[in-house]
Amino acid sequence: MTAMTCTPATPFLPTGLGAAVASLRAVFPRLPLKDALVAAWLVLAASAVVYADEHLQDWIPDVLAIPDDAEVITDRAIGSTVRIFSITTGADVEALFADWEESLSGNGYPVTQGADDLLDRSIEFSGPGITNAKIIVAPTTDDGRSIIEFDATLD
Repeated sequence: MTAMTCTPATPFLPTGLGAAVASLRAVFPRLPLKDALVAAWLVLAASAVVYADEHLQDWIPDVLAIPDDAEVITDRAIGSTVRIFSITTGADVEALFADWEESLSGNGYPVTQGADDLLDRSIEFSGPGITNAKIIVAPTTDDGRSIIEFDATLD
């Protein structure tokens, strides 16, 4: 059996392990632990943004060209069929919606316009895998970017 000795810095640890723990204690105060934790958090947050950018909701028709400056602000699935998705963009929303409406209509997504759609800029459509969907422009943000919201019920 190995004899156990205690040192004041590492009580109740075997001599070899106590020396290792003492050397670790000497190294850790020199490491900027707070900076390492902040860096780890930033990496995780950036990874989530990159993931969101690369994986826009798969129900959004490929014929919709999302602006390059789009930033995802909401990406939710409610149950198995309801989807909510929103982005901010500095793009010209009138031109963007005109392009989207034309692209949807010409590619098998029937576009409808209700009475309330005449006042608000919006697009309602359905199509493969989509029972109904609506794209609207919400009020602009403080920095002048537009918020575009997508709501859909999937088949």
